[in-house]
Amino acid sequence: MDQLQRLKLFTKVVERGSLSKAAKDVGVGQPAVSKAISAMEEALGVRLLLRSTRTLTLTDAGRQYYERCRQALAVLDEAHAEVTEGDVPRGTLKLHGPVVLGELFLGPACVAFQRQFPQVNCDVTLLDGFVDLVAEGADLSIRLGTISDVSVVRRRLGSMERLLVAAPGYLKTHGVPKQPQALADHRSVRFSGLPSGNALTLSTSSGPVTVEVPPSFLSNNAVTLKQALVGELGIGLVTRWLVEDELKRKKLVVVLPNAPPGSLEVSAVVPTAKYTPTRVREFLRVLTKTFAKVPGLTLTASGSSDLA
Repeated sequence: MDQLQRLKLFTKVVERGSLSKAAKDVGVGQPAVSKAISAMEEALGVRLLLRSTRTLTLTDAGRQYYERCRQALAVLDEAHAEVTEGDVPRGTLKLHGPVVLGELFLGPACVAFQRQFPQVNCDVTLLDGFVDLVAEGADLSIRLGTISDVSVVRRRLGSMERLLVAAPGYLKTHGVPKQPQALADHRSVRFSGLPSGNALTLSTSSGPVTVEVPPSFLSNNAVTLKQALVGELGIGLVTRWLVEDELKRKKLVVVLPNAPPGSLEVSAVVPTAKYTPTRVREFLRVLTKTFAKVPGLTLTASGSSDLA
């Protein structure tokens, strides 16, 4: 096993957190992985990993070495992609995105993309949660909300209008709130992954107002939240695209229309700023066309042309 293979194997072990998982990923036996790591440690004269029967922990030297290895391998991958892909998208587009947004919009965009570029394979994973693009080997992640992770490269695609809504039956029974503070006395339907927790900030004519609204119904799935709202379980914060049909059919109505919540940012996240593969650039152009038809989604000026 040459030095480059050992570097790749070491980074894979760190990112997978397991010798056996790394061995399975690269198609070798676990003893070969263990032997390669030991050979690296002997050559370097330092311990990189602390291994036990159940845990694997980086030493300080190992952590520093991993960061350098990851940077070096990223440069090599970029150079390889630049040479082999050129102006024609090829290879595998590995994409991550939120579940419901993915089902409704990312999925159709992927279908349209592959019909246009059949030489590209698509690998689409939908989940609501953080994705380590480097560890997953992903090209691109579509994320909602503010991104504070400084280790990733973010391209803002646009913003999604959000609304407070409730079923007419709920409002008939519990009353219609006339001001933001009244929300504290109502039942609340909320997405469990909101970083703001129970704090809800609304824009009023006199400035932003923040109200603590304890939830009576929590879920990490947008469709489930919509079902709870239609089922008259309370007032909830949603994106317009999620409930556009229900608003048109009067199954849901907007609450406090003169005090709207802030919009939700939608971004494309890539693992490196130095090189964006052609397949990613072309997919983002296709995705822009899909997003242009999403109710309540406003694209950025750059997002309407060249996103990459």
